[in-house]
Amino acid sequence: MVTWSSAADKFTISGSERPLQLAVHGPSVELQCDVADMRPSIARLLAPFVVDDIPSGMGVIRGSVRPYDQSEVIRRLPNSAQALHRAGDLTEVYAHDERYWTIDDRWGMCEINLLRSQWQSWVVGAPRIDAMRLFEGAVMWPMAQLLKTRGIHLIPAAAVARGPVAALMLSPVSLGPELAALVAGGFKLIGQRWTCLREDHNHLELLHVPGAVERQAAAPFGQIASEWEDLSTHVPDSSQRHAFCGAVMVVESGRRPRAHLKVVNAEDAATLLRRLWPIQELHPHRRHGQFPARVAQLCHCFQFQLSREPRDVLSILNSLEQAPANVG
Repeated sequence: MVTWSSAADKFTISGSERPLQLAVHGPSVELQCDVADMRPSIARLLAPFVVDDIPSGMGVIRGSVRPYDQSEVIRRLPNSAQALHRAGDLTEVYAHDERYWTIDDRWGMCEINLLRSQWQSWVVGAPRIDAMRLFEGAVMWPMAQLLKTRGIHLIPAAAVARGPVAALMLSPVSLGPELAALVAGGFKLIGQRWTCLREDHNHLELLHVPGAVERQAAAPFGQIASEWEDLSTHVPDSSQRHAFCGAVMVVESGRRPRAHLKVVNAEDAATLLRRLWPIQELHPHRRHGQFPARVAQLCHCFQFQLSREPRDVLSILNSLEQAPANVG
């Protein structure tokens, strides 16, 4: 297993910068980072995917992270690009042919070229977001858009498993307290904040992605700051590489006095997952853009209301029995 420190060492060889070579549950990715402050986050969160070498050729996804250069960035976004907006998004998305751009005033800009299987991010000198969110915007989000063309769906969602029970949890709020309760109850973490999904012979496979959960901490002058905690560091062997998903839990926003789980039938589940899928589909009408509907066919879907007691989620999952997938 590649460690964080050895992954960090691979950024430099004989004093020169070197791209990281990654195998993300199959697909090959080459990542060059010229922003020194981001390298620790990249090395820590992508360490399990680092390999000594990857096959050369057209199948490699290539990404780069560079310091923001206004003259270069301005040239990259054509005037003919069309805006793609989704309600609630803080990031602007633009499209032109096979190229897409994300613009976020808090950290910079990213260009994704689907035809060439590559992305490039430009990071401003003083980002106004924390290191985790910067890593997600500059690396994870664009990489996820390119991985799905290889059959790997990297999404911002948690996933847990224990014995025959495995669940994917789509949530608009942090599930840190609930995931900690599940680990204490014997569940393994497949993903704390991001999870890879792959269809395998009419089953949905959940694949491990390292991560952390968000905690709120007091900051000066009464402000609230985010802190990140890797729950897998507290309990030995609390991570699991993969499991076949039996339940998709769509978590509702807010917390109520009691937790509640509601079964969603297969037809309504497809509509629900398309509407609340946690990562934007740049090509919703292509085959990989239909993946949320396919998930609804392969797994039982539930709407889950959180309570103020995090341990309630353990009781809910204890009551679930693995059932045959809803293959349509």
